[in-house]
Amino acid sequence: MDQIQGDVESEISLTVDDEEISESGSVCDETSPFGLFTEDVFLQIGEGSLEHGMIMRSFLTGLGSVAKYTNVVAIHKNCLSTLTRKARLESFQLFSEAVAEKCGGNANIRLGWFGGTRDEILGIVKHGFSHCGRMPVNGQSYGVGVHLASTQFSIDGALSSDVDEDGLKHILLCRVIMGNMEVICPGSNQFHPSSQNFDSGVDNLLAPRRYIVWSANMNSHIFPTFVISFKVPSVNGK
Repeated sequence: MDQIQGDVESEISLTVDDEEISESGSVCDETSPFGLFTEDVFLQIGEGSLEHGMIMRSFLTGLGSVAKYTNVVAIHKNCLSTLTRKARLESFQLFSEAVAEKCGGNANIRLGWFGGTRDEILGIVKHGFSHCGRMPVNGQSYGVGVHLASTQFSIDGALSSDVDEDGLKHILLCRVIMGNMEVICPGSNQFHPSSQNFDSGVDNLLAPRRYIVWSANMNSHIFPTFVISFKVPSVNGK
């Protein structure tokens, strides 16, 4: 699975390396139940496209046994329709270059899942992160920052998502500049790198399940790229 997820990360990264995200294979239907996601924020990706299939497979693989009960209803892409959001992508690329220079040529860009309410996700894409987010679903905090689940564990992001009035959950797939990572212990109150040698935190260096981006970097080191809308039977009462 690690090899598959690694290939997915490489392929998805290629789709957002340009300053303009392509609209190929995307549709916009303002009469759909996803009006909030299509007005001027996202483009819906066509179900028959390679991009749609690749992202859906990554999402479902990370759900484990829950995948067979899950229906991916739609996938939308950040369409960068305003100068502000284009500037955020340019800023992300500049910080990627800066971190790469600091880390010997590799910014260590990963993909991470972030779950929340529909309005929260819409606000993040429109305006950026305004806070570090809710307590992780298992109740354990690994420092004070934005917590994202690695691609292999989309289940963690799904559990952090809330059902909206249409019975759907929504989860963001983000590109994340990790740079040099350090291990953060469960229950830690750390809120910045322990030294200038580090840029971000993880729960496990060899097989990270959780990425921690410090609040000072949450709007420069995280770029929201896709939102997946899905239906799944109630888990943990949510």
